[in-house]
Amino acid sequence: MFCRRLLRPCLLILLWAAAVAAQPAPVDSTAPRPLEKRWLFVWRDMSDPAEVDRMIARFPAAAAAGYNGVAFSYNIPADRAAALRQAAAEHHLDLVAIVMGGVRDRNYMEGVPVQDALFLAGQGQALFAADNPTQVLNRGFEEVEGNHFAGWTLQDDEGLTTFADHEVVHGGKTSLRMESVGRNQYRHCRLAQPLKLAPHRQYHISCWVRSENLAPADPEIKILTADSEHAISFQTVHTQASQDWTRWDLIFNSLENQDAMLYLGSWGGKEGKIWWDDLSIEEVGLVNVLRRPGCPVTVRGEDGTLFEEGRDYAPVIDPLLHPWRGYHQAPPIQLTPETRIREGQRLRVSFYHSLIVYEDRVTHCLSEPRIFADWRAEVQHADSLFHPAAFLMSHDELRVVNQCALCRSRNLTPGQLLAWNVHQSAQIIRDLRPDAEVWVWSDMFDPQHNAVDRYYAVNGSLAGSWEGLDPGIGMVNWHGGLQGKNCQFFADRGLKQILSGYYDSDEDGAAIAEWLANTRTVPGIVGAMYTTWEDRYGAMEVWARKAWGPPVP
Repeated sequence: MFCRRLLRPCLLILLWAAAVAAQPAPVDSTAPRPLEKRWLFVWRDMSDPAEVDRMIARFPAAAAAGYNGVAFSYNIPADRAAALRQAAAEHHLDLVAIVMGGVRDRNYMEGVPVQDALFLAGQGQALFAADNPTQVLNRGFEEVEGNHFAGWTLQDDEGLTTFADHEVVHGGKTSLRMESVGRNQYRHCRLAQPLKLAPHRQYHISCWVRSENLAPADPEIKILTADSEHAISFQTVHTQASQDWTRWDLIFNSLENQDAMLYLGSWGGKEGKIWWDDLSIEEVGLVNVLRRPGCPVTVRGEDGTLFEEGRDYAPVIDPLLHPWRGYHQAPPIQLTPETRIREGQRLRVSFYHSLIVYEDRVTHCLSEPRIFADWRAEVQHADSLFHPAAFLMSHDELRVVNQCALCRSRNLTPGQLLAWNVHQSAQIIRDLRPDAEVWVWSDMFDPQHNAVDRYYAVNGSLAGSWEGLDPGIGMVNWHGGLQGKNCQFFADRGLKQILSGYYDSDEDGAAIAEWLANTRTVPGIVGAMYTTWEDRYGAMEVWARKAWGPPVP
């Protein structure tokens, strides 16, 4: 009896101990997680053999830090392919080709429409004539009382950060000087006034700017909607901290707007000085006119007569076409000897032009068949030279979408158009390399990032772009600012993810460690990529240890 009474508690203790042993050990949220994809990102001009050699020279250190893949632009020189393949094999690095980032023909940029611009025929040509002249009041800053400039309905901090300068001028007797912007509680320093525009026309902004010890050196001229809630212009110009009088030239399209607000100044400034003078805004003609099937040019008389290219006027081209340079002298329309256009006749001309975002960002069309032919050639080129293990499609930061005639004719939202495009793009890779992995940047398919309404010059909503992704397409998620809040969205769609961190600021790896810790329970997080756009690799090893720990044999 005594032994049975002792045996029962002993058995219970043994069963409890076995159950405890069978439980999984507590998860250490600070320990690096095992990652299948440990990639290094290289963003340089790979058509330069020296850059290929610089990348190869980094392979030993990358391998020692545990990296097992390197992503770079597909367009390496053929005579460097063998060395690249050999070095990658020696250091056990998968090659990842970045493709589909643009087009070869400048005419295949996405074009925004100009509708019914006025041209006047005479002496064998038709020249642009602005029929809705845009007036900037007090554009030379000559009308001033004390430090108050007439005509400008908004002026921040008169006599504190904005001043009338009668000594440092470009033209006339007065310029606008801004200084010590940090004195403003919001670090803003602006002048603004309302502006009248003609809808769907191209405009040129010209201004002279001077700076002295300006920090940060990021002044801007902006055209906003009448309620100042949304941008109409998207181009910016680089300014030195200190520079003599320099002319700015920017281009924008009025889109559907007739009323707008003109702003100039600094947002988030701190110290130093900047001068403004001789500002003008004018409507312009065929600057950077695009010629491709989806961007037609039409010339009509005001009575509705449609004139024919080749019969009534020579082919319309801009010999100075350069989508990355916003402004130059617009070309005229040359009339033929057999033209039906009469001397002095008023013509209405519609066309499409490229649009710059920031200093040099342009977007290619999403619909033209030529685009896909170019992209197929890129994949074939990369495969023939170095047979990459994976391809990374460059569908990111597409800021001008669904504007050209071809895209609009499809009656799709921008989100549907992008969904179709990314599906077609992935199929190109699968047709040519069915064994290769397919990846894409996340931002244009993320409702918490760029897949939203009113994204730059996108005509419509990008919502639903993610419908073009299937589980065979992996996401390179680069929104580190959300620290993983957007990762569950892609996981719910069955998509793998690589967290694209560093971004030239995570020197100790703390950010990628936190990002990975926050997504520890999110399925499909299979990798991390050290992503530098500024060619900074000093933190490569430290960052790797925080991302995945010591090198994995």
